[in-house]
Amino acid sequence: MPAAERAPSFLRSTRATAAVEFALVALPFFMFVLCILQLGVYYFAQSALDTGVLKTAQTLYSGFRTGSSAYAPSASTLKTSISTNSGGMIQNDSSLSVEIQPMSNLSAGSVPITDGVNNYGTTTSTLVLRAQASVTTFAPGFSTLAVATSSAIVRRQGT
Repeated sequence: MPAAERAPSFLRSTRATAAVEFALVALPFFMFVLCILQLGVYYFAQSALDTGVLKTAQTLYSGFRTGSSAYAPSASTLKTSISTNSGGMIQNDSSLSVEIQPMSNLSAGSVPITDGVNNYGTTTSTLVLRAQASVTTFAPGFSTLAVATSSAIVRRQGT
């Protein structure tokens, strides 16, 4: 039978239509699910980093307020505190950058975080504790969500 005679019966056939429809819908559906999961991972990591930075800032404030001598933990101590206070979501490894410095040292524009900067200023300085951590990305097109950043302001009071 020539192809021209088989064409009408081929076009009327409904066999395997579910497989074709699944093939057309599956890729966009799974990409949508991956995107939702990626956003969830990013926001969970951002929330964990915010919690770690805020709790570390509260610890610093308590140390400044009640201490009789200067309370100035090292960068590695700050990293450990942020990692511990983040509930285990943020790892204390090379992907975590932490700095603390007086607010007057930061300009009005975007200032990148320099890992390991420990400048506690004077006894009445307003300090900014900033942290940045890498976030696992697995969905294509989400490279902008590869880094979470958080900051907190702490006021030194007499130590």
